[in-house]
Amino acid sequence: MKTANRLPQVLLISMMLLFLSPIQGWTQEKRIKKPKRKSKIASVDNFVNHSFELYHKVFVYDSLIKAEVEVPVEIEDELMERAERDVDSLWQEVPDIAEDISDAPFMRQAKATFNLNRTKNALKFCMMAVKTYFVGTEEDEEEGN
Repeated sequence: MKTANRLPQVLLISMMLLFLSPIQGWTQEKRIKKPKRKSKIASVDNFVNHSFELYHKVFVYDSLIKAEVEVPVEIEDELMERAERDVDSLWQEVPDIAEDISDAPFMRQAKATFNLNRTKNALKFCMMAVKTYFVGTEEDEEEGN
């Protein structure tokens, strides 16, 4: 029960650290693959699915930018709107994850942990990309001055 109460705090702190960490080679050449097997824990599987939907959108946008393709404003707005919905659906799944994992058998816990670790890498890429494209980097700020 204590872990369920700490989960929002841990997530908030980890997201803040991830967001504030310096960008070092965040562009990605290969796509992170979605886990092939489900953990059979509904909240974890839903979280993984929503995370990889968001990752796919950010990866496509990043690929277009790297290829120096002009992304129309309408498409960019649509991507942002869908990404926002995916983030909202992620937040709806978070409260149940810790409790559901702790109640599951050991092998399901292991599979859920593996799937969440892969999801962590995908979300890390998403946050770095969003930070770079929409917030900017220190180099961009120095060039602007």
